[in-house]
Amino acid sequence: MFETSLRSEGQRRLSEIGNADLLVGIPSYKNAETIGTVIDRVADGLRTHFAAMRPVIAVVDGGSSDETVQIAANRPLTPPVRRIVTTYQGIQGKGSAVRAIFEMARVLGVKAVIVLEADLASLSRDWIQKLAAPILSGEYDLTVPVYARPLVEGGVTDLLAYPLTRSLYGADVRQPMAGDLAISGAQAARFYARDVWETDVARHGIDIWMTTVAINENIKICQVRLGTKIEDKREAAVSIDPGFIQAVGTLFRMMEIYRRRWPEAHPLRAVPFYGNGVTVDQQRLTGAITIDMLSDAFTSGARRYRRFWRTIMVPSHCAEISELANKPRGATHLSAELWARIVFDFAVVYNKGENDPDKVVAALLPLYYARTATILRETGSRLDAIEKAVQDQAQCFVEQKKYLIYRWQAYVPWSVDGVR
Repeated sequence: MFETSLRSEGQRRLSEIGNADLLVGIPSYKNAETIGTVIDRVADGLRTHFAAMRPVIAVVDGGSSDETVQIAANRPLTPPVRRIVTTYQGIQGKGSAVRAIFEMARVLGVKAVIVLEADLASLSRDWIQKLAAPILSGEYDLTVPVYARPLVEGGVTDLLAYPLTRSLYGADVRQPMAGDLAISGAQAARFYARDVWETDVARHGIDIWMTTVAINENIKICQVRLGTKIEDKREAAVSIDPGFIQAVGTLFRMMEIYRRRWPEAHPLRAVPFYGNGVTVDQQRLTGAITIDMLSDAFTSGARRYRRFWRTIMVPSHCAEISELANKPRGATHLSAELWARIVFDFAVVYNKGENDPDKVVAALLPLYYARTATILRETGSRLDAIEKAVQDQAQCFVEQKKYLIYRWQAYVPWSVDGVR
């Protein structure tokens, strides 16, 4: 592992700045179309709410081949906001960029760090204040946002990270894989020192890793409502998604790390909200991925993974999935209960099986598409109906937890159906 995440130009710029109170870090990679606007809105928020706090904006790039770095370096800024634009060292991915941001925070001695995605189309200056306020008050060390977003963009959080985290650890963090956050300078330095930066945490596992650690190690965490999140993404339902594999792989791996905590019975702990909420006016938020695209991806995935699924799911679950795959609209009828039990099957085999763990997570992706398509069909993409479906799904994970514990304890990889 590199002793420093920062290249020489970043280290020089840190020396020039010396000290700061508040750092906003923006990991970037090929975000030329959006990075300028994101910088403008962050700077506006800093000048409006934190002009007296010696704020710094840091864009940490992953080697973009477009003009992201040039735009970030040349975007007009006015005092008191200062800027760092650099690339990081380490495994390519958002997590390595976040590690570099945490290193900057330690060197600058900041009180709070905000991390924002570089493709935010809905970012407003008030986000800066809402994220930073709980940290600057001294009450919390980690702020996680809650926002409305299209299911096809937030589904990994809604259908995997949220229900699994809630059922395992008894903590109701609505979006544990949100993508944006605020953290105290002291906690950022502690995370920076952890020995995880050569794993998928350095790629796209960073968000769920931080939230899971915070829940299980009693780090003071709160939630803030930010309204609607819209990202400027070019969505596609693809057969292999590295981001999905890395994020879900980290989610599953944390189960093994904290395995002594989740078999315990936990009363649901409500993670507090800080400040006032934001009203969401839209009744529907739709992404570029359609139900038909999700259905096609499930059908294609069934052809590719049908035999491999038999090494992961118990026979009854394989039979139900095969039946859905053979129906014209089968992808839109994957039930909440079946989805919960399937996820538990995959989590067990990921941690205890003899298959390639990344391949196991990749094989879950078509089934995730089917569950997403099912909810979109059932809700008509209405926000209130989607939220109810997500809450019902989370409760279903809780109710099926006994199945997970049984499967975890009884699983043997050489058995025909995976249990003794």
